[in-house]
Amino acid sequence: MPAPDMNQRAGFAHHDHDHDQGLALTLAVLLLTGGVLLVSCWMGPLTTFAAVAVLVVIAHAAPGLARRLAVRRAVRRLLRTLPDA
Repeated sequence: MPAPDMNQRAGFAHHDHDHDQGLALTLAVLLLTGGVLLVSCWMGPLTTFAAVAVLVVIAHAAPGLARRLAVRRAVRRLLRTLPDA
């Protein structure tokens, strides 16, 4: 007979990670929507659209840019360690 799960013995319920991720996504969308609406009221719709568009482009481009910079740094280090030809 297998030993009971430690979480069940301690009285903890198993978490459904899909449910937790769905809840996190829902909260993120609600916070983003509320923030955009507040900024829109304060600054106007055009400024809000521009700010959100810039943030989306930065979030999309940042991983690729970070990867390129890391590769360039690694190549420079490699070239420094190689003997002069």
